[in-house]
Amino acid sequence: MLNTKNVFIWSLLISIHISCKQTVETTYFPFFLHEACMIVNYEQDNTTEGTYFRIHESNIADSIITVVLPPNFYITPSISSQWYIGWGTEKPLYDAGVENLREIKSIENNRIILGKLLRGNGFPKTAQRVVFWNKHPSGYTKHSIAPIISPDIWPEFAGNSIHFSSIAYDSLLQKWILIANECDTNRIQIYAAMSDNLIDWEAANNGNPILQASDFKNVWWAGRDKSNKHAQTPFTSDVVRYNNKWYLFLDGYDSLGNRHIGYAVSDQSLLDPWKIQKNPVVSPGVSGTWNEKACFYAKISPYKSGYLMVYDGQNSKSEESIGIASSEDLVTWEQSPHNPISIHTSGWRSSPKTTEPCYIKISHDTIYIILAGAKKFKMGPWHHYITRRMYLDKSGNVDDTQLGGFISTDGGITFTPHKNNPIFTNDYGNVYENEHLGANFEYIQTDSIDYIFYQAKTTYTGTHYNIMLRTKRKN
Repeated sequence: MLNTKNVFIWSLLISIHISCKQTVETTYFPFFLHEACMIVNYEQDNTTEGTYFRIHESNIADSIITVVLPPNFYITPSISSQWYIGWGTEKPLYDAGVENLREIKSIENNRIILGKLLRGNGFPKTAQRVVFWNKHPSGYTKHSIAPIISPDIWPEFAGNSIHFSSIAYDSLLQKWILIANECDTNRIQIYAAMSDNLIDWEAANNGNPILQASDFKNVWWAGRDKSNKHAQTPFTSDVVRYNNKWYLFLDGYDSLGNRHIGYAVSDQSLLDPWKIQKNPVVSPGVSGTWNEKACFYAKISPYKSGYLMVYDGQNSKSEESIGIASSEDLVTWEQSPHNPISIHTSGWRSSPKTTEPCYIKISHDTIYIILAGAKKFKMGPWHHYITRRMYLDKSGNVDDTQLGGFISTDGGITFTPHKNNPIFTNDYGNVYENEHLGANFEYIQTDSIDYIFYQAKTTYTGTHYNIMLRTKRKN
């Protein structure tokens, strides 16, 4: 039975701990994603490590655990079945709270009744850390457990890991077009798939690549991998319709291993020949700057009389930061004098090496963006050797990319994080996305259904990225 005296003492200690912590100001703002997806601590604030949830009592026979929960716990009894509970192995490398998962049948006060085992094995033990995971964030549910597209539809596709950039409706073809390429391989080419309904996809262009590595042989800013050993196309990141032409934005490596953002143009449809532009539009800065090694993952939105680009920059230490540029014509881009943009980076986004933008939407003077983030916990081999505690004592997305929302009302000078960040995570209970998210994301609204396409990694059939789909039907 639950010892109420011990619970009171524990709650008191936690309350004292909270009162001593500096308050981090966060904000709620309207967004198509708004719910918390990960809860690791009593403070219910993923921007801090806080006081981790630990099991007070574990009753395996009745599938019941008791956990001291805050009085205003986010997961109410009415939505408890929407959540999983996860715990680690208490072994180095496997202790983030995703290695074992069970369904939650009900939550009443501090008493949690657990259901089916979804991943891993066993039952959480007394004093073990637990993490709560939202399996239907903001009402979006999986269209299917399996990926929405198989790379097998393209005969020349190398490997199984698929990266996609954009999904756009081509009015000339009267089709939805998805642009993708290989990743995690030396050979990279760019392909297209097409659909009438965003659900059923087939290879476009007779299954052949729409751009090949050989198309970039005379392009100095792309056409090779970072090591300059393998010919490959750049990665695709966005596609924009402007002046009756399609602009496909790409990022690739030059012969020195520096990464640039450039584009190609199609005069008619997304499947017509692409004209690769000779020079990039955004390039790395000078030595010692925040983006001296790479500029990549450009996402673009109409803004005032032109366009705004949010992109990722990387320095010589592989640390990433966000940059913003503006353009009147998608050809000439002016960098913001405020680059790099200061965005909150602690807790779930404490890793300095993961910050890719994957979504931008601008409404009047308000800029909404979604960025990737991961929790830092790499102390180096010497620390691991001495302590033998590699990746222990951290809950949540340790080295696992998740997505959070940010808002700017001052033209992109500063961004405020959504209070529930991260607001989109992969479903660790699904074998096709049981690792982490990629920074590829497409949100499409129709009259009856909203669609979220995203990229997630799996270890189920070999480690690779899949394209997954969640939908939300409108009333």
